[in-house]
Amino acid sequence: MYRFVKFPPILLIAITAMIGFSCSSDDDDDPVVADTTIATDFSEVNQKFEDLDNLTLEILEESGLGARKTQTNTPDFCASTEFEMDEANKTILIDFGDGCVSPKGVSRKGKIMIKYSGNLLIPGANIVTTFDGYEVNGFKVEGTRTLTNIGLDILSSTVTIAVKIENGKITWPDGEFVTISANEVREVKLGSSGYDASITGTASGNSRDGSGYTAEITEPLKLTQSCIESGVYNPVSGLIEFTYKSVKMTLDYGTGSCDKSATVSYPGGVKEITFD
Repeated sequence: MYRFVKFPPILLIAITAMIGFSCSSDDDDDPVVADTTIATDFSEVNQKFEDLDNLTLEILEESGLGARKTQTNTPDFCASTEFEMDEANKTILIDFGDGCVSPKGVSRKGKIMIKYSGNLLIPGANIVTTFDGYEVNGFKVEGTRTLTNIGLDILSSTVTIAVKIENGKITWPDGEFVTISANEVREVKLGSSGYDASITGTASGNSRDGSGYTAEITEPLKLTQSCIESGVYNPVSGLIEFTYKSVKMTLDYGTGSCDKSATVSYPGGVKEITFD
């Protein structure tokens, strides 16, 4: 004969709670997908500043103040761009007016102001760039970017440049923005057909949703002039480690290909990303 065991009500409640907890624990074991948007947005910010650096170096080269030699490329400015060089005050004003499209299809508007102390090849020389309503492809650029020559190796044709971004801000066409402050060191190897750069450094700021982030280059980023002038402003290789929303993740640009892809690794996952 079967006997039915009658559990006290308090014991039934305890058993039910244990079953419920067990189910919840299984759900908590599901992998957490990290928010990797900072990797894409940070790269977008860097693209705008790399485009700026390329323009600045082109202007300096045309003015005899540059730190590179280029035989095969011409400056990517539209015909209506106005330039004003004041040698007495050592300033250069680049005015794109209300907007124009360059020969390579880049849309720019507003003004770039350059203040220089001398030829960037001279140790100690610096270039300070600021902006007035400047936009590139609809992204507004703000802040102060300073390039300073901190070393020159004539034998290897390498110039070492400290790059500092203060109060940097990139605003998307929809009004959202990312802020950035950064300190980098760039070793730029000069050649008759352009330059190769190796970059180390750190950055910090706020993302488009207002969350703070930090970034550190843990494996030098490699840039090539030929890749940048082809319209690809991303490094061809190198690693950046981010801390964002209490999660560490690594952005890997690959092993040397000039492309618009990279990989983001985070605890429990890997994500392939493609830049615009």
